Amino acid sequence: MSSLKHLSTPLPVPMSLLAALIKHNVGAFSSSQSTQKTPVARVPLDLIIEIAEQLDSREDILNFCLTSTSIHATLLPVLYASVDLRSSRTCKHTLEMLLNGRSGVTRYIRRLVVRPNHFDRCSQQSVKPIDENWVVQCIIKLATTERLVRLASFFWDGSEIPQDDSLWSTLRACCPQLRSVGSNVGPKSINPDSELFRFSDLTGFTLTAKTLPDEWDTFLPPEPELPDQLWEMLLDRSPRLEQLRIDVSQRSRRVWDTRRVVQGRWPQLRDLELGDCSMAGSGSSRIYMETPFMLFLAAHPALERLRFPSLSSFPRAIILPASSLPNLREFSGNVAHIKGLPNLPRITTLSLVHQPLSEKMVSLVCDTLRHMRSLTSLSIWLHLDSQTDHYAVFRNLLDSCRSLAHLDLACSEAPWDIIEFVSALRGSRVELTTLTLTRVERATSEPNLHKLAMRLATTNPSLRRATLKYSFTTWVFLDSVPYQRVANFVVKDTSKQGSPVVQEKRTKPKGRCFYWRPLSFQLPRWI
Repeated sequence: MSSLKHLSTPLPVPMSLLAALIKHNVGAFSSSQSTQKTPVARVPLDLIIEIAEQLDSREDILNFCLTSTSIHATLLPVLYASVDLRSSRTCKHTLEMLLNGRSGVTRYIRRLVVRPNHFDRCSQQSVKPIDENWVVQCIIKLATTERLVRLASFFWDGSEIPQDDSLWSTLRACCPQLRSVGSNVGPKSINPDSELFRFSDLTGFTLTAKTLPDEWDTFLPPEPELPDQLWEMLLDRSPRLEQLRIDVSQRSRRVWDTRRVVQGRWPQLRDLELGDCSMAGSGSSRIYMETPFMLFLAAHPALERLRFPSLSSFPRAIILPASSLPNLREFSGNVAHIKGLPNLPRITTLSLVHQPLSEKMVSLVCDTLRHMRSLTSLSIWLHLDSQTDHYAVFRNLLDSCRSLAHLDLACSEAPWDIIEFVSALRGSRVELTTLTLTRVERATSEPNLHKLAMRLATTNPSLRRATLKYSFTTWVFLDSVPYQRVANFVVKDTSKQGSPVVQEKRTKPKGRCFYWRPLSFQLPRWI
């Protein structure tokens, strides 16, 4: 704590180092508040804001906010810049508070995500239904009373697109800074004349069609094409588009035709995500779309993030000039896609979760991973039979990406001994900071996840967060894993004590706790 007394002097210290120092001591500050002024309270307020924006979790921001009343008032724009209402309960409590409160915090909201009737498989909690029209009316009232004047990004993630179409016209009229919009679509058909498609000069647009829990037995009308009004909005009236996401769940029976995306020329496009959509259409072959799509990619050198679907109607390979996509840093797709990427050494984040990879495919992936020298984050889905040498597979994977700091590993085959992964991790040079492990467990014995997290932290001293998930049965789609239990652990920095302290992080719903980590408005994401 004493080192914080020197933060007010103009030293050439990296902002990330200052953030790490605050993060390390912020718990002590918030737990030892008194009438005397704490050292951190003497830091210049502009520096306080910069440090808060560098913190990587909402808990750290909240604890930092509690250090003093002046810091709390200073950090209100940071706390409320991005609000994500992730459940029906949170929607009800928060919207009532915002409508009835007098604090005026709504003027700080820049990004708003509303998820009424959101089904969270990991929480294993039943969802209490909420009237989505009531939620819509609350947002309309907030907008018409000029309480969302700084809103720049809005996404609706309900079970169906809002039936009251005036929501979009109200936001368009009352939120002059709104430039990123989007909605989830349920079983009903999309209204081509919806006010959602009347925006202009957008920087971000999202349209998703998730699978509802009971959608297997739900009739979905045939809808191979997206409305012309949508493409007119994007192609003709949004030349400064930076983010585009058209996503369909693997389990959904919808297959949207997204061929017209290749007509777009958006010089500032940095984030493109196409879920399980079709690039061929009915009666045509994907081969005829490969060249137009490659020309489209080559015409967008500003792209930083790409996600491709896994359908056979999408181009299976990427063939681009070596100078293409110089700014690409994050990629999600199939094994065949990554081979043709022209910027492999600079990619930092890779996701291969569309389809499970066999032992042979993992070997091919590792050959490519060795060329990705900047890779720090990897998500991968494996499906290995009982005869596979799991240790050899894990060791090959870890040795192929030694700069890895974040690993999300899912194994959907029969149960295997966790010691094989622990041994592979111990023998590698990888220093993980976060680890997510999803696996099949024997139904006869429920694992001690805390003991496993302790073992992982001991094996990998750099580990700070671990999420452990397991199921008693295998699964077909990664977005439909029948979780038996999900546990989140935090590893405390115990370099002085010599042994790790692992604590399970349990979520306790609180009516007024809805803060979320501020996201970059240059590259908005709704994932």
